[in-house]
Amino acid sequence: MKANAKWIVSEGDNRPAGKPDECFYCNTKMGNEHKPDCVIRKRTVVCRVIIDVVRRVPEDWEPEDIEFAANEGSSCANNIIDEIIDTMDRKDKIDRCMCDQTTVDYLREATEEDENLALIHINGIAVDHNRGKEEV
Repeated sequence: MKANAKWIVSEGDNRPAGKPDECFYCNTKMGNEHKPDCVIRKRTVVCRVIIDVVRRVPEDWEPEDIEFAANEGSSCANNIIDEIIDTMDRKDKIDRCMCDQTTVDYLREATEEDENLALIHINGIAVDHNRGKEEV
């Protein structure tokens, strides 16, 4: 979703390498609206991220067992995310990244429902009905 607010240049949009009174990216002066193509202006979209991972699984599991355990079994998807983070940490130690194992595909513009599920809102406020509001 696109933000309903104007994108006004403010403190923090400048960078040490740039001028202190303007946006580093679009060179608009403080207090004015960022140019339409400025990277500071954001919207939310839904993407599919595909990451190839090497995992440890029981020796006797067939492909169906592996997929069932991850997609329909009692294992939470957070567990696979933890495995990906562990892989990233190991690769960081040898100065490697995950680029050769990752593909990102744009699916569509995000809806308000998407933002609520992801707890990310372009206007800067995330609402978790269990925890309340927090700045993002």
